Amino acid sequence: MKVGIAVGIVIAVIALVVCLVPLKTVAYTVMVDYEDTETYYENVAYNTTETYTEDVPLSYEADSYVRKVKGTETSSITIGGYTETITKEGYLDIACVEVTNTDTIAGTFEVSFDVAEPTFGELTLEHSALLEPGQNKVAECPADELGDWTYTVTPPTKEVEMERTVIKYEQVPKQRTVIKQRQETRYKKVTLLNYLLHHRGADSAR
Repeated sequence: MKVGIAVGIVIAVIALVVCLVPLKTVAYTVMVDYEDTETYYENVAYNTTETYTEDVPLSYEADSYVRKVKGTETSSITIGGYTETITKEGYLDIACVEVTNTDTIAGTFEVSFDVAEPTFGELTLEHSALLEPGQNKVAECPADELGDWTYTVTPPTKEVEMERTVIKYEQVPKQRTVIKQRQETRYKKVTLLNYLLHHRGADSAR
């Protein structure tokens, strides 16, 4: 009887040693962090020169003055069936604007007058003059009364190539460090009992 008990104890000790001592190496996976470099693109502003065309007025010079012209005015008066003609001399004021084309190309210049009482009505208030480079012409507006007269010169235009600075954008590649995760296989020793309970099925699947 005692021998049986002793044998049982020895067998139990052997079983415990076999089951608890790390005897089996098993693999397992874990998620680990790691640093990686990734490329991204960023819009970066830069200055550049752009060519464009613009309509600009021709250059010119204008000089204004008043010219007086001696003239004769005739009127008639009738008294008692008798008609008498009266003639008298006087002076007519003429508003003058001399325009000179100082540009390098020819063009038609418009001259507008603003006077109190133009002698020949609105017909003499607007003038056009085609001028070659360096050429000049005089626009005239006769007036019975000038008043505080003014004038306006409207020059023609020409296309001129010009430059301007503009802001543009381009995509520039850059790099940055990011944290990513990956699976790693690791190994550990487990007891035979732990292996039989938890890992045997997994090893069989592999």
